[in-house]
Amino acid sequence: MSAASLLIAWLTLASPPAEPPSATAPAQAPRDVYALEEAAFVAQARRDLEALRLGTEGLRRVRAEALRSRELYRRKQSVPYTPDEKQLLVSTWAAFFDCFVSTEVVRQRYWDFLKVPSLTQPKKHAWGFLLTHAALAAELSQGLHYADLTGGQAQLEVLLDESVPEYGLPPRAFAHFKEKVLHVGTSTQLFTGDGYRATLHPILAKAGVLDEPGVPALLQAMRADSQAARSRLLKRGPVLFAKAVADLTQDTTARAVFPVQKTVAEWMGDTRVHRVGKPLISREQTLKLVERMAPGDILVARQNWFLSNIGLPGFWPHAELYVGTPKDLALAFDADPEVKAWVATLPGHPQTFTGHLAQAFPAKWAEYTGKDAHGDPLRIIESISEGVSFTGTEHGMHVDYLGVLRPRVPPVDKARAILRAFTFQGRPYDFNFDFFSDQTLVCTELVWKAYAPAKDMKGLNIPLVNVAGRRTLPANEIVRVFDAEYATPGRQFDFVGFLDGREAQGDAVEANAEVFRYTYRRMKWDIAQE
Repeated sequence: MSAASLLIAWLTLASPPAEPPSATAPAQAPRDVYALEEAAFVAQARRDLEALRLGTEGLRRVRAEALRSRELYRRKQSVPYTPDEKQLLVSTWAAFFDCFVSTEVVRQRYWDFLKVPSLTQPKKHAWGFLLTHAALAAELSQGLHYADLTGGQAQLEVLLDESVPEYGLPPRAFAHFKEKVLHVGTSTQLFTGDGYRATLHPILAKAGVLDEPGVPALLQAMRADSQAARSRLLKRGPVLFAKAVADLTQDTTARAVFPVQKTVAEWMGDTRVHRVGKPLISREQTLKLVERMAPGDILVARQNWFLSNIGLPGFWPHAELYVGTPKDLALAFDADPEVKAWVATLPGHPQTFTGHLAQAFPAKWAEYTGKDAHGDPLRIIESISEGVSFTGTEHGMHVDYLGVLRPRVPPVDKARAILRAFTFQGRPYDFNFDFFSDQTLVCTELVWKAYAPAKDMKGLNIPLVNVAGRRTLPANEIVRVFDAEYATPGRQFDFVGFLDGREAQGDAVEANAEVFRYTYRRMKWDIAQE
């Protein structure tokens, strides 16, 4: 097939069917990523390359996890699943779905690359192809494996097609997933793109894209994924497509577009491109909320469509521990009788809690008493990709959605929690989400371990949950516990505040506890976000 024929074939296959206008879509039409200036486009493409890497690695990891429970997926229909087995199956599917959607968002944002002339705009053309085709190859490579593992099991498919807002699963997501990976048009795009890749290599080299960090690894993964997908399609394609036709008759209307429909994908892409560094919550709102906060408070935070959201189930992806300024710490704890009695038993018999922190962690105390890049005092301890860090309000609170809860524990427990957090500060981020190791910590793990009950500490009882076969604690669970215990005598949290982002208006409003308590049920990928 000639390069010209490949261009025509790709344009025919890649263009999605027209979607009706969404009632919840922004009033202003989304802007095209290719309309950016070249430098801004390349910067965005690099960010999306990292998003793609996280998404595709997540697909491989979750698919491998599913294979370890193969017997569960192939169970006879006459044997019902137990509640624990259902939870494992649904959480694994939710993690796979989340990574699949994040990968598909990248693919849909760049699929018009053939409309960008390769001679006059080689960088945009080259980047567009790489991101589009690598995403598609990964989706088919891992998706075909997962569809084959789960296909034909009526009991399982009914379970996976149910709406589970806590995990970010809309209704019939599994049916749409099958439609995507088993659709002949999607598979034909793979073969067409593989052919075009060979003709595009000189353009990739000329544009300098091959020298970009991460691109060689992307090309290697693309080839491996494509080979795996092609092999599976050639060997098992007739059976899979026959199954798909029967399934689609029952499951969906015949559209070759997965859950992220075109208007949603463009809107999400527009948000990532044009709202970088522009959170929905204003700085003024953040500083006003800080006036009501106290050391030991727990924050849950969300930024729409950010890399940190990938693979984390539910609406709330991040949790933080509020420490306040050194002055705040001193006012909260240094004169408290219980805190003073406890501190006196610590090594060196310090006089005050803040004195103990300064004495036990001199380097950390020096860092904590400094300023952030914006000249603001450091008030938060959170685990981010750089590790467990002291951050200011600009980083930890200037986001799109922010909730603040106050543990109903005595001051001495809050002081102990902050001391534990100081101990963890500086340790690496836990990309494996392993709650049984203290050497690396994920965001919620920091909060959970800081407030873990002990013989001399009431702490907080927040149960871990199974997500894709791993015991962990999504930030969503903290809000779920708040909701379950709301207004009960034994509740573990008091409500402090909630700043609720509004994408359509481009701002945030303060909302009450009644609104906040149900946020954990919001759909993670929903364009409306309530």
